[in-house]
Amino acid sequence: MIIVRGRVAQGCKHFSTRLKQPKFREAYRTATGEDLHKGTLDVMVDRCIPIREHFRMRGKDFDHPDEDFLFEVCRVNGIWAYRLRPYNLCRGDGGHGDNVLEIACSQEIPHDPTGNEEVEIVLLRDDLAP
Repeated sequence: MIIVRGRVAQGCKHFSTRLKQPKFREAYRTATGEDLHKGTLDVMVDRCIPIREHFRMRGKDFDHPDEDFLFEVCRVNGIWAYRLRPYNLCRGDGGHGDNVLEIACSQEIPHDPTGNEEVEIVLLRDDLAP
C-alpha cells in the first residue's frame, strides 16, 4: 500500500461535461457498478505516479473511439474511490499528467476547493519507492 498526500487543484471540468452524456454515464456505471458523483477531484502530488490499471472503460462504448479511461482503485481520506486517467489510444498519453491524480467517486469527497487542504490518497499497490 502506498500513501501519498497532495493538494486539491482546480480542474478543467472535462469530466463533469462528459457526465452529461448518457452513454458516458452508462459506461461508467457498467465499469464500476456505481453512479459517479458530479465530477472529479484533481490532487497535485509532489512526484509522478504512473497509474496502475485495474480496469478500463472502452471509449468505443461512449462515442470516444480514440480514448479509453484507465481506473485504479484507491481510497481518498478514507473513502473508496477510483483514480482515473484518460488514455489516448494512438499517442499513449492523456489527462493531466502523472503528478495530478484525478479521483472519481460515487459520493462527494469533502474538501476545501481553494486548494488549501491536503488530502490523503491510499493506492493499493507496493511498486513505488517511498
